[in-house]
Order: sequence, then structure tokens, then C-alpha cells
Amino acid sequence: MIRWRWVWFSISILLLIVAWPGSQRLRFDRSLHRMFAPNDPTRTDFEFLQSKFGVSDLVVFAYRDEKLWVKDGTGLKRLQRIRERIEAVPGVRIAMDLSKIDQMLGQLDQPFAIFGSLQGGGTRHILLDEDIAIANEFKAIFEGQTHSRQGTLVAIACLLSHANQITIANKETLLNLRRIGDSLADEGLENGMLVGQPVMVEEGFDEIEQDGKRLSIVSTISLALFILVGFRSFRWAIISIGVVQWSLIVTRGLLESLAWDLTMVSSMLASIVTVIGVATTMHWMLGYQRAMKSQANPEVALQVSMQGLWRPIVWACITDAIGFASLAFAKVGPVQDYGCMMAIASLVVLVGIFVLVPTMALLPLAPKRFAKSLGVSYELFQIPGDEPLRQCFLWFLKWVNRWPVAVASAAMLIFIFAVLGSLRLKVETDFIKNFRSDAPLVVAYRAVENELGGAGVWDVILPAPKFLSQSYLDLVTALEAKLLTLEVPGVMPLRLTKVMSFADADHASRSSPILVRLSIEARLIAMRQVMGSFVDTLITRPVDEQRFLRIMLRSREQAEAAQKEQLIADVRRTVEAAIRCEEWMALFGSRVAAGPSRKSGSTLQIEPIGSKAVVSGYYVLLSQLVSSVVADQWRCFAVATIGIWIAMALALRSPWMALLTILPNALPSFCILGWMGWTGMPVNLGAAMIAAVSMGLSVDSSLHYLIRFQCLRRDGQSFQAALIASQSEIGMAILLSTFALVLGFGSLATSNFLPTVVFGITASISMMGGLLGNLVVLPALLSLRKSTG
Repeated sequence: MIRWRWVWFSISILLLIVAWPGSQRLRFDRSLHRMFAPNDPTRTDFEFLQSKFGVSDLVVFAYRDEKLWVKDGTGLKRLQRIRERIEAVPGVRIAMDLSKIDQMLGQLDQPFAIFGSLQGGGTRHILLDEDIAIANEFKAIFEGQTHSRQGTLVAIACLLSHANQITIANKETLLNLRRIGDSLADEGLENGMLVGQPVMVEEGFDEIEQDGKRLSIVSTISLALFILVGFRSFRWAIISIGVVQWSLIVTRGLLESLAWDLTMVSSMLASIVTVIGVATTMHWMLGYQRAMKSQANPEVALQVSMQGLWRPIVWACITDAIGFASLAFAKVGPVQDYGCMMAIASLVVLVGIFVLVPTMALLPLAPKRFAKSLGVSYELFQIPGDEPLRQCFLWFLKWVNRWPVAVASAAMLIFIFAVLGSLRLKVETDFIKNFRSDAPLVVAYRAVENELGGAGVWDVILPAPKFLSQSYLDLVTALEAKLLTLEVPGVMPLRLTKVMSFADADHASRSSPILVRLSIEARLIAMRQVMGSFVDTLITRPVDEQRFLRIMLRSREQAEAAQKEQLIADVRRTVEAAIRCEEWMALFGSRVAAGPSRKSGSTLQIEPIGSKAVVSGYYVLLSQLVSSVVADQWRCFAVATIGIWIAMALALRSPWMALLTILPNALPSFCILGWMGWTGMPVNLGAAMIAAVSMGLSVDSSLHYLIRFQCLRRDGQSFQAALIASQSEIGMAILLSTFALVLGFGSLATSNFLPTVVFGITASISMMGGLLGNLVVLPALLSLRKSTG
């Protein structure tokens, strides 16, 4: 490698040039439903809901107006002006609010006008007249959708033009809507707020994407400064940056060529590549320093350090890759992709180290005299506090050798206690809690949660006959009444706060002496004439003898995961019972349905029309997302443990020696999860992946320790002498590389996305625990193994 270093370096530059265009094209997948596997019912149900009703196109524009209900119509007129400005924004298909409902009711003064074009409804505001029954009916129906119960929060539902995923055009649309919200200050109102899935995608995920890029820079600079200031080595600071940036560009290029996208889970890709790259490079740097103390020639010192470190460096990157690759056994799609991405990145870092370090380590980066004037070492550097730290390591070893049984027993008891606590884990299903409390997105959702009956929005999709009948709508109304009676007990009982469908709108319209004389289909045509395509979000048009009706549900987002799961299950059970009754099935006959497919082996199950309903929406997606990750973590951890043990057995050529590395490196992660379980702290996406990942990273230190121990034993040193030398030499490398890991992961704590913060903090704590495990528990286990033969 050293002799042909310029050849390898040239190849690395060529790879960099080839990978660069693809690394810039790597996309960020912003969809939530793709967090699930393609055949997962949670995803297929949501995609069916999206295909029929376009739920991801709905944005709610909200603001506060104390004069909304004043009798002179000041509030409604202002609402109409704002709504018309919103409808004029390119990309907004239609907007629905109280002023449009008021105009619709005004058409009742002109019986046949409801079938013509809507002209504004005159000067009378029927919606403000409390003596008119139909006005009170519609106000009650749309409470929680267009206004709050107290009447101070006003909402305008906006349908955007593009479906399925947010586009550049929709970004511009949302920007224009925000400008309208900011302009409300000119009328003496607070700024408007935007909520909805496109807003969450554009605002939340854009923040995550920018966060990942920023954290990559922060972690790279902080780790490079750590090497430059802590070791006063300009050369190795540049080497670490070179290895990290090369690895990151090549990894991104590879991912783009494989048609993979970054997701919410993998947004920290750059930061973790930085941590792995710097920590691995640091081991070589410290080995190079040891060699330089006895070798005057830098090339010879580099060769000696490579001969001693190539095995632990190779196997350390392999164990990193195994730890991440174990996430491929998760059921959540982006977690699988993230694991595979990071496994590839770990191997790319391994290649980067061997093709870059030999050339960069021997390349004159600055004249020696200039480096000396800066107080920076050109070849040999000294670690501050080197000798006191080594003495501290030896004191630990002396203490461990005196009581190895006590140390090992205490570690095992802590491990068991932590495992029991980890079985009590609760998951955080409130997606808004993934963002900092002062973020505009959180402020807006908090207002919806508190004043519009809850931020949890979900739906029931019911099959409907081609021609609606009163008996069908009566069954839908009866189902809605049953849904409203559902309640899940708890400190704060959880129930549905709003249930609304076309059946409610049709029932309210019958309060009009004019509309009650029309058929249901005629009333539907009248509503579509007034509300436009907004009606299509309530009921579809007939296709192939079939149509679908949507019941819109709303509930509190801030509730325990178990409560949410129980409420979703209760709703599904109630809906299933309703569509299996004889009265319901009699409306549809024996025709087959075209609803979401279900597969049993290789056979597609075809069900009669009317026999299949779907309960889905973002509430359902988010309530099951983290639960799926937490459920998968034990499988992933088991796979990581087995894979790492096999790799360590091959690297150490000893299955028993490899087994000794499991407890010291598994213990820290389980202590974190156990503490969260015993204290009742909810687990989010960041903490849910920590066990498998942190074990793959922290086991690197055990590998360096044991390989050095084995080398010394093969050189003829006694067990105790080899243990002391390993503790002194490798202990320093473990300490410094762990500090680099903690510093790198600690930079994630500055993120605005809380799962990234939690992952960074828990990984840092786990790395510190791994340091103690490798300097205290591992020597104790080695001593016990020796004493037992």
C-alpha cells in the first residue's frame, strides 16, 4: 500500500470525480407512508385513501379573529377576502371556509341559483342568524374543521393542485400562503398559521434535510479541531477531513446509483460517516505516534503502524457495518435502508483510509519551519496528560485484578436489571414532539390540538352504492354515532372529538324547506356546485358501479401509544361490525369490490362490494411507526450480536475471546433503554435504533484491545504483562477515539429534529459506557477466563 500509494491515491481521485455528480443528485424522500414496507397493510390502506381522496393535498390556513361572529358580518367579510386571496394563489385548487358556507346558505333565498354559478350570496349573512336551523346545523357540522368552539380560531381548508408528494410548485404555493398569513398583521390580526401534511413535509422535512448537511459540517470541523488543538497535528487533522469527505461523496454517489433516497431516518448519514471516519483514522494516528517514537523515518513508522493496525482497522469497520446492517431485519422500510446505507458507508470508510492515508501521511503539507512557528508538530505529537492517564488506566486494572468476580457479577446484575427495564419501554407516537417546542410547525399544531378538537386527523373509507339512498346515509349516521361513543380509559380518556361525513352535510341541508324536496343526488350536485371539488374529499364520483364515502375523524394527538392503538382497534372493530350487518350488505348485492388488495400467499382475495372498509390516515401511520421500530429493535439487536460475534471470532481466531466482548459493549445500550423503561420516558425514533448501532461502534475498542493483547502474548509476554501493556497502550487509544465519537455524536444534540438529538445523546452516553466496559469489565472477564483455565 505504501509503495504503490500514488496509484491508489490516483484511483481514489478518479472515484471521487465519478461519484461527485451522483452525490449531488441524491434525493430526500419526504413521504411518511413510505416509512412502511410496500406490502404493509398500514401503507396499502393509506395509499388507497390517498388515491381516492387526495388527503396529502389538504392544507389548513388558520388565524385568530375576535370579530368572526359579529352581527354586521365584519369577520365573515374579512374571511371571504382572505379566502379569495388564497384561491388566487397558483397551485390552490379550491378553498373551503365559513364564508363559502354562508354563501351557500344564501343561495337558498334564490331556489334555482344553487344550480348556477355562485355570485356571492348578497349582503345577508344567514350563518350569523341563530334563529335559522340550517345555519346552526352547518355551524355544528363544521365545528373543528372551519372554526373552533370558542370562535376565535378560524380555519380555511385549501386543496392543492398536486397529489401524492410535494413538488417545487407546491413549495412556492406554501410560500405564498405564508406571505398571506404574515400580511394579516396589516389588519390588526396575528400572523396566520399553516398545518397539514404538505406543510409537515415541506417545513419539517426541509428542516431535517438542512439539519443533516449542517451537522455534517459541525461534526467534521469539531473533530478536526479536536485533533488539531488536542494533538497539535496539522497533518492528521487534514487527513481526517480528507477521509471523511471522500467517504461521504463516494457513499452518496453509490446510493444514488442504486436509486436509494435519504429519508427522515437516514438524514444523519453525513454526521455518522464523519464520526466513523475520524474515530478510525485516530487509531492509525495513535499507532503512527507510537511507531515514530522508535523510528526516525516517517515512511518506516507508517509501515510499522500499518502492519500492527490493519487487522483491527479492517475488522472494526466490518463490525460497524454488521451493526448497521442488522437494521435491514427491521420491518420499517427507511430503517432497513438506513442500515444498508450505513453498512455501505462503513466499508467505504475502510477503503478511503487505505487509499488516502498512506499518501497524505507522507505528503509534505507545510514546511517544518512554518509548522514549528505555529506550534504545530509536523511528525511527532504529544498527547496532553499522557502519563497521568496511563497511570489511571493501570490503577483501574489493579483494582479489577483484585476483585474480578465482583466486577463481572455487578456487570451481570446491572445487565439483567437493565434488560427488565427495557421490556417496559413506551413509545412516543406524537410526531410533533419530534420538533422543538418553539418551531412554527409545533405552535400551529398546538393550536389545532387545543382549539379544533385535536391534531390527530384520520379517516374511515366506506364503500358506497352507485346511487345514494336515504337508508345508506342512515346507516352511515348510525355508525358515526357509535364511533362517538368509543372511549379509551386513562389519566386523560381518549375519544373521537369529531366525526363528519357527507351524511352529516346532507342531513343539515334537509333543514331547508327547499333542499328537503330534492333527491340526495340533486342535493349532492347542489353542494358540488357551491363547494366545487372540495365535495370530492367527502365522496367520490361513481366509477365501475362503485364509489366511496369518507368519514373524517379527529382525536387528540397527545395521548399514550397504548391508548391510540386501542382507539384505532376499537374504530376498526366498530366499522367492521357495521358493514357486516344484513341491512348494509343488502344495499350492495353480490358484486365484487375494487378496494385495496389483500394477498394470502399468491392468491388475491376478491371481496364483495360493501364488505371492505379502510381505517387510515396520518394518525394511524404515526401511531404505528415508532412502535414498529421498537418492536424490531430486539430482532435487529439479536442479529447484530450474532453477526458481531462471528466477525470477532474470525478476527481474534477465538470464539471464547469473541464472546467476552458481548457483555461490555451490550451493557451501556441496555442501561440506557432500561433507564428509559423504568422511568417511563417515551422512546422516539432516535432511541429505538441505539442498541444495534452503538454495539457495532463500541465493539471496535474491544477489538483493538484484544488484538494487541494477543500479539503481546504471541511475542512471549506473560498474561499479566500483556494485560498491563494493552491497558496502557490501547487504553489511551480507546479513550481518545471514544472522546472523538462522543464529540461527533454530541454535535447531533444541536439538531432541531429531536430524534436526531436523542440518538446523538444516547449514542454518546453509550460510547462512554463502552469505554468503561472495555477498561473495567473486559479485563475482569479476561482475568476470570484465565483463572478458570
